[in-house]
Amino acid sequence: MASMVLTSFAGCNSGGGETSSAAESTAESTAAESTAESTAEGGEASGEWEKFDNITMKVLNCWNGGFKNPSDLQNNVVAAKIRDKIGVTFEIEGIMMSETEKLNMEFASGDMHEVIYAPYWGGDGGETQVIKQAGSEGRLLALDDDINDFANLKDAWQVGVVSQAFLENDLEYDGFGGKHYILPTGTPGEEESITHWAYGVFARGDVFDKVGMKSEDICTPDELYNFLKALKDANITDVNGNATIPAGTFHNGWSYQQYLTGFTEPGLTNFKQNEEGVWEYYPLTDDWIESSLFMWKLVNEGLFDVEAFKITDAQANEKVGNGTMLTFGAQYGTGVTATKQTGLWSQNTDMRYMPVGPLEYKDGTTYVQAEGDGRNGTPCAIFPTTCSNLRAALTFIDYVNSEEGRLLTGYGVEGEDYTMVDGYPRLNEDTLERMAAGDDTVNDERRERGIGVYNSQIIADKAMSMFGEVSPGAADSADADIEAYKKESPVQIFKGYAVDKVALDFEGYDQVSEIAFEGTKQEDERQKAFFASTEEEARAILEAYQEYLRTEDNGIFMDYMEYLNEKAAERDDCVG
Repeated sequence: MASMVLTSFAGCNSGGGETSSAAESTAESTAAESTAESTAEGGEASGEWEKFDNITMKVLNCWNGGFKNPSDLQNNVVAAKIRDKIGVTFEIEGIMMSETEKLNMEFASGDMHEVIYAPYWGGDGGETQVIKQAGSEGRLLALDDDINDFANLKDAWQVGVVSQAFLENDLEYDGFGGKHYILPTGTPGEEESITHWAYGVFARGDVFDKVGMKSEDICTPDELYNFLKALKDANITDVNGNATIPAGTFHNGWSYQQYLTGFTEPGLTNFKQNEEGVWEYYPLTDDWIESSLFMWKLVNEGLFDVEAFKITDAQANEKVGNGTMLTFGAQYGTGVTATKQTGLWSQNTDMRYMPVGPLEYKDGTTYVQAEGDGRNGTPCAIFPTTCSNLRAALTFIDYVNSEEGRLLTGYGVEGEDYTMVDGYPRLNEDTLERMAAGDDTVNDERRERGIGVYNSQIIADKAMSMFGEVSPGAADSADADIEAYKKESPVQIFKGYAVDKVALDFEGYDQVSEIAFEGTKQEDERQKAFFASTEEEARAILEAYQEYLRTEDNGIFMDYMEYLNEKAAERDDCVG
Protein backbone atom coordinates (compact mmCIF):
# COMPACT_ATOMS: atom_id res chain seq x y z
CA MET A 1 0.00 0.00 0.00
CA ALA A 2 1.22 3.52 -0.73
CA SER A 3 2.87 4.95 2.34
CA MET A 4 1.38 8.10 3.82
CA VAL A 5 2.35 10.13 6.87
CA LEU A 6 -1.02 11.24 8.20
CA THR A 7 -1.35 12.46 11.75
CA SER A 8 -4.61 12.33 13.65
CA PHE A 9 -5.94 15.84 13.98
CA ALA A 10 -7.85 15.12 17.18
CA GLY A 11 -7.62 17.95 19.68
CA CYS A 12 -7.02 20.65 17.08
CA ASN A 13 -8.38 24.11 17.60
CA SER A 14 -11.54 23.93 15.53
CA GLY A 15 -12.70 27.42 16.28
CA GLY A 16 -11.82 30.71 14.63
CA GLY A 17 -9.11 31.75 17.07
CA GLU A 18 -8.19 35.41 16.60
CA THR A 19 -4.91 37.25 16.79
CA SER A 20 -5.05 40.52 18.70
CA SER A 21 -4.95 42.61 15.55
CA ALA A 22 -7.61 40.47 13.93
CA ALA A 23 -9.84 40.57 16.97
CA GLU A 24 -9.85 44.36 16.92
CA SER A 25 -11.15 44.30 13.37
CA THR A 26 -13.83 41.64 13.86
CA ALA A 27 -16.60 44.07 14.75
CA GLU A 28 -15.75 46.32 11.86
CA SER A 29 -15.56 43.34 9.51
CA THR A 30 -18.97 42.07 10.63
CA ALA A 31 -20.50 45.49 10.17
CA ALA A 32 -18.88 45.78 6.78
CA GLU A 33 -20.37 42.54 5.50
CA SER A 34 -23.61 44.28 4.65
CA THR A 35 -21.72 46.54 2.28
CA ALA A 36 -19.18 43.97 1.14
CA GLU A 37 -21.15 43.00 -1.93
CA SER A 38 -21.11 46.54 -3.24
CA THR A 39 -17.48 47.25 -2.37
CA ALA A 40 -15.83 43.86 -2.94
CA GLU A 41 -18.08 42.38 -5.60
CA GLY A 42 -16.77 43.18 -9.02
CA GLY A 43 -13.72 44.78 -7.34
CA GLU A 44 -11.90 45.36 -10.62
CA ALA A 45 -14.94 46.88 -12.30
CA SER A 46 -15.41 49.54 -9.64
CA GLY A 47 -11.74 49.94 -8.77
CA GLU A 48 -12.69 49.68 -5.09
CA TRP A 49 -12.15 46.97 -2.49
CA GLU A 50 -13.35 46.58 1.07
CA LYS A 51 -10.94 48.43 3.40
CA PHE A 52 -9.93 46.74 6.65
CA ASP A 53 -8.34 48.21 9.77
CA ASN A 54 -4.67 47.32 9.23
CA ILE A 55 -4.96 43.58 9.69
CA THR A 56 -1.75 41.53 9.60
CA MET A 57 -2.36 37.90 8.66
CA LYS A 58 0.10 35.08 9.32
CA VAL A 59 0.69 33.22 6.05
CA LEU A 60 2.61 30.00 5.46
CA ASN A 61 4.38 29.42 2.15
CA CYS A 62 4.56 25.62 2.50
CA TRP A 63 7.17 24.94 -0.19
CA ASN A 64 10.47 23.42 0.83
CA GLY A 65 13.08 26.11 0.16
CA GLY A 66 10.40 28.49 -1.05
CA PHE A 67 11.89 31.81 -2.01
CA LYS A 68 13.68 34.68 -0.34
CA ASN A 69 11.33 37.08 1.39
CA PRO A 70 12.10 40.80 1.53
CA SER A 71 13.83 41.76 4.78
CA ASP A 72 10.81 43.86 5.73
CA LEU A 73 7.54 42.08 4.99
CA GLN A 74 5.45 44.84 6.53
CA ASN A 75 6.88 48.01 5.02
CA ASN A 76 8.43 47.21 1.67
CA VAL A 77 7.08 49.35 -1.17
CA VAL A 78 4.52 46.85 -2.46
CA ALA A 79 3.24 45.71 0.95
CA ALA A 80 2.81 49.31 2.07
CA LYS A 81 0.80 50.23 -1.03
CA ILE A 82 -1.44 47.15 -0.65
CA ARG A 83 -2.04 48.07 2.99
CA ASP A 84 -2.91 51.62 1.97
CA LYS A 85 -5.41 50.20 -0.51
CA ILE A 86 -7.15 47.46 1.49
CA GLY A 87 -5.73 47.61 5.02
CA VAL A 88 -4.35 44.04 4.95
CA THR A 89 -0.77 42.76 5.16
CA PHE A 90 0.30 39.17 4.49
CA GLU A 91 3.27 38.27 6.67
CA ILE A 92 4.74 35.23 4.91
CA GLU A 93 6.80 32.50 6.53
CA GLY A 94 8.64 29.85 4.50
CA ILE A 95 9.85 26.34 5.35
CA MET A 96 12.99 24.23 4.92
CA MET A 97 11.46 20.78 5.40
CA SER A 98 9.03 18.31 3.86
CA GLU A 99 5.77 19.97 2.82
CA THR A 100 3.76 16.94 3.94
CA GLU A 101 5.47 16.90 7.34
CA LYS A 102 4.87 20.61 7.86
CA LEU A 103 1.19 20.35 6.96
CA ASN A 104 0.78 17.47 9.39
CA MET A 105 2.43 19.53 12.13
CA GLU A 106 0.14 22.50 11.43
CA PHE A 107 -3.10 20.57 11.72
CA ALA A 108 -2.02 18.26 14.53
CA SER A 109 -0.93 21.16 16.75
CA GLY A 110 -3.91 23.40 16.11
CA ASP A 111 -1.48 26.32 15.98
CA MET A 112 -2.18 26.97 12.32
CA HIS A 113 -1.37 29.90 10.09
CA GLU A 114 -4.33 31.90 8.82
CA VAL A 115 -3.58 31.25 5.15
CA ILE A 116 -1.49 28.38 3.80
CA TYR A 117 -0.04 28.07 0.31
CA ALA A 118 0.90 24.46 -0.45
CA PRO A 119 1.16 21.83 -3.20
CA TYR A 120 -2.13 20.18 -4.17
CA TRP A 121 -1.25 17.90 -7.05
CA GLY A 122 -4.30 15.68 -6.59
CA GLY A 123 -4.63 11.93 -6.40
CA ASP A 124 -2.72 10.19 -3.63
CA GLY A 125 0.09 12.73 -3.25
CA GLY A 126 1.20 13.27 0.34
CA GLU A 127 0.31 16.96 0.65
CA THR A 128 -2.99 16.36 -1.12
CA GLN A 129 -3.99 13.65 1.33
CA VAL A 130 -3.22 15.82 4.37
CA ILE A 131 -5.25 18.70 2.94
CA LYS A 132 -8.15 16.43 2.00
CA GLN A 133 -8.20 15.03 5.53
CA ALA A 134 -8.13 18.53 7.00
CA GLY A 135 -11.10 19.59 4.86
CA SER A 136 -13.04 16.42 5.61
CA GLU A 137 -12.53 16.86 9.37
CA GLY A 138 -13.60 20.51 9.50
CA ARG A 139 -10.15 22.05 9.86
CA LEU A 140 -10.60 24.36 6.85
CA LEU A 141 -13.01 27.18 6.07
CA ALA A 142 -15.33 26.63 3.09
CA LEU A 143 -15.20 29.29 0.39
CA ASP A 144 -18.63 28.79 -1.22
CA ASP A 145 -20.44 31.64 0.57
CA ASP A 146 -17.78 34.22 -0.31
CA ILE A 147 -16.01 33.39 -3.55
CA ASN A 148 -18.58 34.88 -5.94
CA ASP A 149 -18.18 38.28 -4.27
CA PHE A 150 -14.66 38.56 -5.68
CA ALA A 151 -14.45 39.27 -9.39
CA ASN A 152 -10.90 37.99 -9.77
CA LEU A 153 -11.42 34.73 -7.89
CA LYS A 154 -14.83 33.45 -8.91
CA ASP A 155 -13.53 31.63 -12.01
CA ALA A 156 -10.96 29.64 -10.02
CA TRP A 157 -12.91 26.36 -10.33
CA GLN A 158 -13.94 26.70 -13.98
CA VAL A 159 -13.01 23.92 -16.41
CA GLY A 160 -10.32 25.41 -18.61
CA VAL A 161 -8.69 27.01 -15.61
CA VAL A 162 -8.61 23.58 -13.95
CA SER A 163 -9.30 20.28 -15.66
CA GLN A 164 -12.56 18.37 -15.41
CA ALA A 165 -10.77 15.43 -13.77
CA PHE A 166 -9.02 17.61 -11.18
CA LEU A 167 -12.29 19.38 -10.41
CA GLU A 168 -14.27 16.15 -9.93
CA ASN A 169 -11.65 14.11 -8.06
CA ASP A 170 -9.79 16.66 -5.98
CA LEU A 171 -11.35 20.12 -5.77
CA GLU A 172 -14.80 18.58 -5.28
CA TYR A 173 -13.55 15.55 -3.36
CA ASP A 174 -16.39 13.41 -1.97
CA GLY A 175 -15.12 13.86 1.59
CA PHE A 176 -15.74 17.61 1.36
CA GLY A 177 -19.51 17.10 1.46
CA GLY A 178 -20.20 19.35 -1.51
CA LYS A 179 -18.15 22.28 -0.19
CA HIS A 180 -15.09 23.92 -1.73
CA TYR A 181 -12.07 24.31 0.53
CA ILE A 182 -9.28 24.57 -2.04
CA LEU A 183 -8.44 27.73 -3.98
CA PRO A 184 -6.21 26.60 -6.88
CA THR A 185 -3.39 28.99 -7.78
CA GLY A 186 -0.80 29.09 -10.54
CA THR A 187 -3.47 28.44 -13.16
CA PRO A 188 -3.75 29.83 -16.71
CA GLY A 189 -6.72 31.99 -17.65
CA GLU A 190 -5.92 31.94 -21.37
CA GLU A 191 -3.92 29.77 -23.74
CA GLU A 192 -1.40 32.55 -24.38
CA SER A 193 -0.45 32.60 -20.71
CA ILE A 194 0.33 28.88 -20.47
CA THR A 195 4.02 28.43 -19.81
CA HIS A 196 5.67 26.96 -22.91
CA TRP A 197 8.57 24.85 -21.62
CA ALA A 198 10.22 24.48 -25.05
CA TYR A 199 11.28 20.85 -24.71
CA GLY A 200 13.07 19.12 -27.56
CA VAL A 201 16.45 18.03 -28.87
CA PHE A 202 18.93 20.83 -29.61
CA ALA A 203 22.28 20.76 -31.42
CA ARG A 204 25.28 23.04 -31.72
CA GLY A 205 24.54 25.30 -34.66
CA ASP A 206 27.82 24.64 -36.48
CA VAL A 207 27.58 20.84 -36.63
CA PHE A 208 24.98 20.56 -39.38
CA ASP A 209 27.35 21.86 -42.05
CA LYS A 210 30.15 19.69 -40.67
CA VAL A 211 28.13 16.54 -41.43
CA GLY A 212 26.29 17.85 -44.50
CA MET A 213 22.81 17.72 -42.97
CA LYS A 214 19.98 20.18 -42.39
CA SER A 215 18.12 20.43 -39.11
CA GLU A 216 14.70 20.29 -40.76
CA ASP A 217 15.55 16.93 -42.37
CA ILE A 218 16.06 15.22 -38.99
CA CYS A 219 12.58 14.29 -37.81
CA THR A 220 12.29 10.50 -37.37
CA PRO A 221 14.19 8.07 -35.12
CA ASP A 222 16.17 6.72 -38.08
CA GLU A 223 17.12 10.23 -39.20
CA LEU A 224 18.08 11.17 -35.64
CA TYR A 225 20.23 8.04 -35.28
CA ASN A 226 22.01 8.72 -38.58
CA PHE A 227 22.65 12.32 -37.49
CA LEU A 228 24.17 11.27 -34.16
CA LYS A 229 26.28 8.62 -35.86
CA ALA A 230 27.57 11.21 -38.34
CA LEU A 231 28.44 13.52 -35.45
CA LYS A 232 30.52 10.79 -33.82
CA ASP A 233 32.34 9.93 -37.05
CA ALA A 234 33.14 13.60 -37.78
CA ASN A 235 35.50 13.93 -34.78
CA ILE A 236 34.18 17.38 -33.89
CA THR A 237 35.88 19.17 -30.97
CA ASP A 238 34.56 21.57 -28.34
CA VAL A 239 35.67 25.18 -27.80
CA ASN A 240 38.78 23.97 -26.01
CA GLY A 241 39.75 21.46 -28.70
CA ASN A 242 38.62 18.46 -26.65
CA ALA A 243 36.63 15.42 -27.81
CA THR A 244 32.86 15.72 -27.88
CA ILE A 245 29.78 13.58 -27.12
CA PRO A 246 27.04 13.27 -29.77
CA ALA A 247 24.10 13.33 -27.32
CA GLY A 248 23.26 13.84 -23.65
CA THR A 249 21.01 15.47 -21.08
CA PHE A 250 20.94 17.64 -18.01
CA HIS A 251 20.53 16.30 -14.45
CA ASN A 252 19.84 12.59 -13.97
CA GLY A 253 18.89 11.91 -17.58
CA TRP A 254 16.57 14.90 -17.92
CA SER A 255 15.24 14.57 -20.51
CA TYR A 256 16.43 11.61 -22.57
CA GLN A 257 12.79 10.96 -23.48
CA GLN A 258 13.08 13.79 -26.02
CA TYR A 259 15.18 11.46 -28.20
CA LEU A 260 12.30 8.92 -28.11
CA THR A 261 9.53 11.19 -29.45
CA GLY A 262 9.17 9.09 -32.61
CA PHE A 263 8.00 6.05 -30.63
CA THR A 264 4.95 7.62 -29.02
CA GLU A 265 1.94 9.83 -29.70
CA PRO A 266 0.96 13.28 -28.47
CA GLY A 267 -1.13 13.29 -25.32
CA LEU A 268 -1.44 13.93 -21.62
CA THR A 269 -0.98 10.53 -20.01
CA ASN A 270 0.92 7.26 -20.19
CA PHE A 271 -2.21 5.53 -21.49
CA LYS A 272 -2.81 5.14 -25.23
CA GLN A 273 -5.78 3.81 -27.20
CA ASN A 274 -4.95 1.07 -29.69
CA GLU A 275 -6.55 0.52 -33.10
CA GLU A 276 -9.35 -1.51 -31.51
CA GLY A 277 -10.17 1.35 -29.17
CA VAL A 278 -8.75 -0.39 -26.09
CA TRP A 279 -6.77 1.72 -23.63
CA GLU A 280 -3.27 0.36 -22.99
CA TYR A 281 -0.57 1.31 -20.51
CA TYR A 282 2.35 2.55 -22.59
CA PRO A 283 5.08 0.59 -20.71
CA LEU A 284 3.16 -2.59 -21.62
CA THR A 285 3.31 -1.89 -25.37
CA ASP A 286 5.76 -2.88 -28.09
CA ASP A 287 6.46 0.82 -28.67
CA TRP A 288 7.86 1.12 -25.14
CA ILE A 289 10.15 -1.84 -25.81
CA GLU A 290 11.30 -0.43 -29.14
CA SER A 291 11.91 3.05 -27.75
CA SER A 292 13.99 1.57 -24.95
CA LEU A 293 16.01 -0.52 -27.40
CA PHE A 294 16.63 2.62 -29.47
CA MET A 295 18.19 4.23 -26.39
CA TRP A 296 20.16 1.00 -25.77
CA LYS A 297 21.57 1.38 -29.29
CA LEU A 298 22.60 4.99 -28.70
CA VAL A 299 24.35 4.09 -25.44
CA ASN A 300 25.89 0.87 -26.83
CA GLU A 301 27.35 2.59 -29.89
CA GLY A 302 28.85 5.48 -27.96
CA LEU A 303 26.36 8.02 -29.29
CA PHE A 304 24.93 8.94 -25.89
CA ASP A 305 26.70 10.23 -22.80
CA VAL A 306 27.10 7.27 -20.41
CA GLU A 307 27.17 9.77 -17.52
CA ALA A 308 23.82 11.29 -18.51
CA PHE A 309 21.72 9.32 -16.04
CA LYS A 310 23.83 10.36 -13.05
CA ILE A 311 24.98 13.78 -14.23
CA THR A 312 24.44 16.95 -12.20
CA ASP A 313 23.25 20.19 -13.72
CA ALA A 314 26.63 21.76 -12.93
CA GLN A 315 28.37 19.06 -14.98
CA ALA A 316 25.83 19.37 -17.78
CA ASN A 317 26.20 23.15 -17.81
CA GLU A 318 29.91 22.70 -18.37
CA LYS A 319 29.46 20.13 -21.15
CA VAL A 320 26.85 22.20 -22.96
CA GLY A 321 28.51 25.50 -22.12
CA ASN A 322 31.76 24.38 -23.76
CA GLY A 323 30.01 22.73 -26.70
CA THR A 324 31.22 19.28 -25.57
CA MET A 325 27.70 17.84 -25.74
CA LEU A 326 26.84 18.24 -29.42
CA THR A 327 23.13 17.68 -28.81
CA PHE A 328 21.05 17.67 -25.63
CA GLY A 329 17.47 16.77 -24.74
CA ALA A 330 15.79 19.11 -22.25
CA GLN A 331 14.23 22.57 -22.27
CA TYR A 332 15.81 24.94 -24.79
CA GLY A 333 16.37 27.61 -22.17
CA THR A 334 18.66 25.37 -20.10
CA GLY A 335 21.13 25.19 -22.97
CA VAL A 336 20.93 28.90 -23.69
CA THR A 337 21.63 29.66 -20.02
CA ALA A 338 24.59 27.25 -19.94
CA THR A 339 26.21 28.85 -22.99
CA LYS A 340 25.70 32.35 -21.64
CA GLN A 341 27.42 31.37 -18.41
CA THR A 342 30.54 30.21 -20.23
CA GLY A 343 30.58 32.93 -22.88
CA LEU A 344 30.04 30.53 -25.78
CA TRP A 345 26.81 32.36 -26.56
CA SER A 346 28.55 35.65 -27.23
CA GLN A 347 32.04 34.53 -28.26
CA ASN A 348 31.22 31.54 -30.48
CA THR A 349 27.92 32.54 -32.01
CA ASP A 350 28.14 29.83 -34.69
CA MET A 351 28.01 27.24 -31.89
CA ARG A 352 24.76 28.50 -30.37
CA TYR A 353 22.41 25.57 -29.96
CA MET A 354 19.40 25.31 -32.26
CA PRO A 355 16.46 22.89 -32.57
CA VAL A 356 16.82 19.52 -34.26
CA GLY A 357 13.80 18.91 -36.46
CA PRO A 358 11.39 19.58 -34.82
CA LEU A 359 11.01 15.85 -34.24
CA GLU A 360 7.86 13.95 -35.18
CA TYR A 361 5.62 11.53 -33.33
CA LYS A 362 5.04 7.97 -34.49
CA ASP A 363 2.11 9.13 -36.63
CA GLY A 364 4.24 11.75 -38.42
CA THR A 365 2.77 14.78 -36.69
CA THR A 366 5.11 17.47 -35.33
CA TYR A 367 6.07 17.52 -31.67
CA VAL A 368 3.83 19.72 -29.50
CA GLN A 369 3.61 20.66 -25.86
CA ALA A 370 0.55 18.76 -24.68
CA GLU A 371 -1.64 20.55 -22.16
CA GLY A 372 -4.99 19.63 -20.69
CA ASP A 373 -8.02 21.86 -20.70
CA GLY A 374 -7.01 23.45 -17.41
CA ARG A 375 -4.49 22.42 -14.78
CA ASN A 376 -4.64 18.81 -13.58
CA GLY A 377 -3.01 19.60 -10.24
CA THR A 378 -1.97 22.94 -8.81
CA PRO A 379 -0.47 24.88 -5.98
CA CYS A 380 -3.30 26.08 -3.77
CA ALA A 381 -4.38 28.39 -0.98
CA ILE A 382 -6.28 26.97 1.98
CA PHE A 383 -7.75 28.77 4.97
CA PRO A 384 -7.57 26.93 8.32
CA THR A 385 -10.24 27.55 10.93
CA THR A 386 -7.71 29.78 12.70
CA CYS A 387 -8.14 32.30 9.87
CA SER A 388 -9.54 35.25 11.79
CA ASN A 389 -11.05 37.07 8.82
CA LEU A 390 -11.68 35.09 5.66
CA ARG A 391 -13.03 38.10 3.78
CA ALA A 392 -9.87 40.06 4.50
CA ALA A 393 -7.74 37.20 3.20
CA LEU A 394 -9.85 36.81 0.06
CA THR A 395 -9.84 40.58 -0.48
CA PHE A 396 -6.04 40.55 -0.40
CA ILE A 397 -5.85 37.72 -2.94
CA ASP A 398 -8.55 39.31 -5.10
CA TYR A 399 -6.64 42.59 -5.19
CA VAL A 400 -3.36 40.86 -6.04
CA ASN A 401 -5.17 39.19 -8.95
CA SER A 402 -6.72 42.39 -10.30
CA GLU A 403 -5.00 44.24 -13.13
CA GLU A 404 -4.12 47.03 -10.73
CA GLY A 405 -2.73 44.57 -8.21
CA ARG A 406 -0.86 42.54 -10.83
CA LEU A 407 0.77 45.73 -12.09
CA LEU A 408 1.89 46.71 -8.60
CA THR A 409 3.05 43.28 -7.41
CA GLY A 410 4.69 42.25 -10.70
CA TYR A 411 6.11 45.51 -12.04
CA GLY A 412 6.35 47.86 -9.06
CA VAL A 413 5.79 51.61 -9.19
CA GLU A 414 5.43 53.51 -12.45
CA GLY A 415 8.31 55.90 -13.00
CA GLU A 416 10.48 54.06 -10.49
CA ASP A 417 10.41 50.47 -11.73
CA TYR A 418 8.67 50.65 -15.11
CA THR A 419 7.23 52.94 -17.74
CA MET A 420 4.14 52.53 -19.93
CA VAL A 421 4.92 51.84 -23.60
CA ASP A 422 2.05 51.62 -26.10
CA GLY A 423 -0.35 50.90 -23.25
CA TYR A 424 1.77 48.15 -21.67
CA PRO A 425 4.15 48.30 -18.69
CA ARG A 426 7.80 47.74 -19.54
CA LEU A 427 10.64 47.42 -17.05
CA ASN A 428 13.24 50.17 -16.97
CA GLU A 429 16.09 49.84 -19.44
CA ASP A 430 18.79 49.38 -16.81
CA THR A 431 16.79 46.57 -15.20
CA LEU A 432 16.39 44.78 -18.52
CA GLU A 433 20.08 45.17 -19.31
CA ARG A 434 21.07 43.66 -15.98
CA MET A 435 18.63 40.78 -16.47
CA ALA A 436 19.99 40.11 -19.96
CA ALA A 437 23.53 40.06 -18.56
CA GLY A 438 22.52 37.44 -16.00
CA ASP A 439 22.84 39.78 -13.01
CA ASP A 440 20.78 37.97 -10.35
CA THR A 441 21.14 40.82 -7.87
CA VAL A 442 18.53 42.79 -9.79
CA ASN A 443 15.89 40.23 -8.80
CA ASP A 444 17.01 40.44 -5.17
CA GLU A 445 16.67 44.21 -5.28
CA ARG A 446 13.20 43.99 -6.80
CA ARG A 447 12.13 41.45 -4.19
CA GLU A 448 13.35 43.79 -1.41
CA ARG A 449 10.78 46.25 -2.78
CA GLY A 450 8.15 43.48 -2.59
CA ILE A 451 8.03 42.93 -6.36
CA GLY A 452 7.38 39.30 -7.29
CA VAL A 453 6.65 38.24 -3.70
CA TYR A 454 3.01 37.40 -4.45
CA ASN A 455 3.48 35.57 -7.75
CA SER A 456 2.36 32.32 -6.12
CA GLN A 457 -1.10 33.79 -5.56
CA ILE A 458 -1.97 34.28 -9.23
CA ILE A 459 -5.24 32.65 -10.33
CA ALA A 460 -6.49 32.29 -13.92
CA ASP A 461 -3.48 34.18 -15.24
CA LYS A 462 -4.15 36.51 -18.17
CA ALA A 463 -0.80 38.26 -18.27
CA MET A 464 -0.65 38.33 -22.06
CA SER A 465 -4.02 40.06 -22.31
CA MET A 466 -3.20 42.47 -19.51
CA PHE A 467 0.43 43.29 -20.20
CA GLY A 468 1.41 41.86 -23.59
CA GLU A 469 4.03 39.54 -22.05
CA VAL A 470 3.90 36.38 -19.95
CA SER A 471 6.07 37.86 -17.18
CA PRO A 472 7.73 41.20 -16.43
CA GLY A 473 10.59 41.73 -18.87
CA ALA A 474 9.73 38.77 -21.09
CA ALA A 475 8.80 40.83 -24.16
CA ASP A 476 12.17 42.59 -24.11
CA SER A 477 14.39 39.74 -22.97
CA ALA A 478 12.89 36.74 -24.76
CA ASP A 479 15.40 34.84 -26.89
CA ALA A 480 14.41 35.01 -30.57
CA ASP A 481 15.51 31.43 -31.29
CA ILE A 482 13.52 30.02 -28.38
CA GLU A 483 10.43 32.00 -29.39
CA ALA A 484 10.74 30.71 -32.99
CA TYR A 485 10.99 27.14 -31.72
CA LYS A 486 7.87 27.57 -29.60
CA LYS A 487 5.96 28.45 -32.77
CA GLU A 488 7.30 25.35 -34.53
CA SER A 489 6.31 23.12 -31.57
CA PRO A 490 3.31 24.95 -30.11
CA VAL A 491 1.13 24.29 -27.10
CA GLN A 492 -1.76 21.98 -27.99
CA ILE A 493 -4.80 21.76 -25.72
CA PHE A 494 -6.26 18.27 -25.30
CA LYS A 495 -9.81 18.79 -24.11
CA GLY A 496 -11.52 16.07 -22.15
CA TYR A 497 -11.21 13.89 -19.08
CA ALA A 498 -7.70 12.48 -18.62
CA VAL A 499 -8.19 8.72 -18.83
CA ASP A 500 -5.69 7.98 -16.06
CA LYS A 501 -8.18 9.55 -13.62
CA VAL A 502 -11.24 7.46 -14.47
CA ALA A 503 -10.32 4.46 -12.30
CA LEU A 504 -9.06 6.09 -9.11
CA ASP A 505 -11.88 4.32 -7.25
CA PHE A 506 -10.59 0.87 -8.22
CA GLU A 507 -10.72 -1.21 -5.03
CA GLY A 508 -7.02 -2.08 -5.10
CA TYR A 509 -5.76 1.23 -6.46
CA ASP A 510 -3.18 1.66 -3.69
CA GLN A 511 -1.57 -1.66 -4.62
CA VAL A 512 -1.74 -0.77 -8.33
CA SER A 513 -0.12 2.58 -7.69
CA GLU A 514 2.68 1.00 -5.68
CA ILE A 515 3.35 -1.57 -8.41
CA ALA A 516 3.23 0.71 -11.46
CA PHE A 517 3.23 4.39 -10.64
CA GLU A 518 5.30 4.96 -7.50
CA GLY A 519 8.99 4.66 -6.81
CA THR A 520 11.78 4.11 -9.31
CA LYS A 521 11.43 0.43 -10.28
CA GLN A 522 10.25 1.14 -13.84
CA GLU A 523 13.02 3.63 -14.53
CA ASP A 524 15.62 1.45 -12.79
CA GLU A 525 14.79 -1.53 -15.00
CA ARG A 526 14.69 0.60 -18.12
CA GLN A 527 18.10 2.13 -17.44
CA LYS A 528 19.47 -1.32 -16.62
CA ALA A 529 18.39 -2.32 -20.12
CA PHE A 530 20.13 0.72 -21.64
CA PHE A 531 23.45 -0.60 -20.33
CA ALA A 532 22.94 -4.30 -21.13
CA SER A 533 25.76 -6.06 -23.00
CA THR A 534 23.57 -7.15 -25.91
CA GLU A 535 20.25 -6.17 -27.46
CA GLU A 536 18.88 -9.61 -26.52
CA GLU A 537 19.79 -9.04 -22.87
CA ALA A 538 18.23 -5.56 -22.98
CA ARG A 539 15.01 -6.92 -24.44
CA ALA A 540 14.88 -9.64 -21.79
CA ILE A 541 15.15 -7.05 -19.00
CA LEU A 542 12.35 -4.95 -20.51
CA GLU A 543 10.06 -7.93 -21.11
CA ALA A 544 10.68 -9.13 -17.56
CA TYR A 545 9.48 -5.78 -16.28
CA GLN A 546 6.35 -6.04 -18.42
CA GLU A 547 5.72 -9.51 -16.99
CA TYR A 548 6.12 -8.08 -13.50
CA LEU A 549 3.37 -5.55 -14.26
CA ARG A 550 1.08 -8.27 -15.58
CA THR A 551 1.55 -10.77 -12.76
CA GLU A 552 2.53 -8.99 -9.54
CA ASP A 553 0.03 -9.36 -6.69
CA ASN A 554 -2.03 -11.93 -8.63
CA GLY A 555 -2.28 -9.75 -11.70
CA ILE A 556 -4.03 -6.84 -9.99
CA PHE A 557 -2.69 -4.36 -12.54
CA MET A 558 -4.43 -6.17 -15.38
CA ASP A 559 -7.65 -6.18 -13.34
CA TYR A 560 -7.17 -2.44 -12.96
CA MET A 561 -6.71 -2.03 -16.73
CA GLU A 562 -9.93 -3.94 -17.36
CA TYR A 563 -11.74 -1.70 -14.88
CA LEU A 564 -10.20 1.42 -16.44
CA ASN A 565 -11.53 0.42 -19.85
CA GLU A 566 -14.99 -0.22 -18.40
CA LYS A 567 -15.06 3.19 -16.73
CA ALA A 568 -13.69 4.94 -19.82
CA ALA A 569 -16.45 3.38 -21.91
CA GLU A 570 -19.02 5.10 -19.66
CA ARG A 571 -17.73 8.51 -20.75
CA ASP A 572 -17.46 10.14 -24.15
CA ASP A 573 -14.80 12.69 -23.21
CA CYS A 574 -11.75 10.58 -22.26
CA VAL A 575 -8.38 11.64 -23.62
CA GLY A 576 -5.00 9.97 -23.28
